[in-house]
Amino acid sequence: GRVPGSVSHVPVPDAHAILVDDEILAVADLHIGLEAALFEAGVSLPSQTRKIGRRLRALLDSTGARTLVLLGDVKHFIPAVSPMERRDLPIFFNEVADAVDEVHIAAGNHDALLRPYLPSFARIHRPSGFRIGDAGFVHGHAWPAKPVMAAKVLLMGHNHPAVVFVDKLGGRHVQPCWVRVPFRRRHRKYAKLPREAVCVPSFNELCGGTPVNDVRARLLGPLMQPDVVNLNRARLHLLDGTDLGMLPALRVEARFRWSDYRQ
Repeated sequence: GRVPGSVSHVPVPDAHAILVDDEILAVADLHIGLEAALFEAGVSLPSQTRKIGRRLRALLDSTGARTLVLLGDVKHFIPAVSPMERRDLPIFFNEVADAVDEVHIAAGNHDALLRPYLPSFARIHRPSGFRIGDAGFVHGHAWPAKPVMAAKVLLMGHNHPAVVFVDKLGGRHVQPCWVRVPFRRRHRKYAKLPREAVCVPSFNELCGGTPVNDVRARLLGPLMQPDVVNLNRARLHLLDGTDLGMLPALRVEARFRWSDYRQ
């Protein structure tokens, strides 16, 4: 058994997913309907929704988790609901329906008007997040509620974290990554803070990733500010478990246009 008051949170090897307390599978940033936005930008792709649902279904089966947490941005289009989302949201939930007992959603900045398209077993929570046991869950674009920040660990989406490697010829290679960042000891808004935030990579591989180690990188959301977390102690891991070490030692000049990375 685990020590009372502790939380186990273990990334699933080679997956954009994390297992919490052996029974909760958490993923972030599905952005269902993204293909329609890409089509408007000139990129034609068939819907990936069924594939996303099946990937998630396989992870639920392999981990045995019966609770699914979606860390926001379940849908892509804002502020409305696109025709593609109306069609694809039920397709997604049908794929996972019999593998879960319940689905909890931390509302993201893309999730306005999502509620009417949710099945009976899915519950959407406010942008201020929610807790299950000693784990807190938020999307990351809004300040969490005080009880959520009293959790031992906070899991969040929103940033689509990735790491960029620059070779000697200036070639850039971007890979999704996990970011674990410790909270400061205290903050004026909260009596208690978690030990760390875990930034979860986007489950939708079409989202790409924001290279957090680019010298110009600015992590999004109120929690990723220097008075709340200590980014100099942030630790990066690849999906295969490789520990890349601390963020400051990994910083590179990758010359990305930061306007390309709005979430």
